Amino acid sequence: MNQMVHTSTLHICHEPCIEKNFSIQKTSFLPVPSIDISPPIHRHPYYEIIFVTQGEGTMQIDFTHYPIQKGSLFLFNPMQMHFPSIDQNFQCFLLRFDLSIFSEPNFFNTLSIFNFDYLLAKEQDFGTIEYLLTSLHEEFNHHRALKQSAINNLLKILLITIQRFSPQIINSMPQTNLFSALNQLLEKHHYKIAQPSEYAKYLKVPIKVLNHVVKEFSGMACGEYIRSKTLVEAKRLLLYTDKNANEIAYELGFVDTAYFSRFFKRETGVSPISFRKISQ
Repeated sequence: MNQMVHTSTLHICHEPCIEKNFSIQKTSFLPVPSIDISPPIHRHPYYEIIFVTQGEGTMQIDFTHYPIQKGSLFLFNPMQMHFPSIDQNFQCFLLRFDLSIFSEPNFFNTLSIFNFDYLLAKEQDFGTIEYLLTSLHEEFNHHRALKQSAINNLLKILLITIQRFSPQIINSMPQTNLFSALNQLLEKHHYKIAQPSEYAKYLKVPIKVLNHVVKEFSGMACGEYIRSKTLVEAKRLLLYTDKNANEIAYELGFVDTAYFSRFFKRETGVSPISFRKISQ
């Protein structure tokens, strides 16, 4: 049976270095055989990669569970809720950064890996990713000439390598840029419910183009994708804040609480209040 990792261990949040906007560590978590420990749910205001070198269990990212196993790559966008439950000693690389680390502002938009929460490195690719992370870890922990440049270049090579190793990733730059821009816009607007045409207008693209790109990446129509993001944010607000339904409805752009309640029940089968009660 899965055990929550030790709360005090997990809550040690090694912030990206203020000077370099980057941190990396090799770490491990042990299962704790107590059912009384509260789930260590947390999130960070920066991008995070966890690469598992040993261990078994599950990782909850928002409201989806993914397997923890050797080669698991967890890719967290800022503010995603997550926590692991583990069966065995869990060892990993933990890497965190924010976008100010990149001297080329558009570089990150050419990547699509952070549009996916979970990837599994193939056996033949495991060694390459581990080597790059080990090189980053060594560079970060030593004071050498041109350290910052080395970290920047190694990080970019790591991200490009993960992108290339992932067959399900779309590598068309125009499509990747547009899908990344949509996700950044959704985050900026706090996942407010809106018609796809409104987001297409913000992005200055035809709605047909936006719908096609979203379908390529997510398998959903654009409207369905927007609603799925709004729903996840609604669940976060219900579970991890004390805001009432009126406040959440307003924050998510619904015209009134009744409309929000109908939307939530249609998508989940339960009312917002019921969801909060049964999920706590």
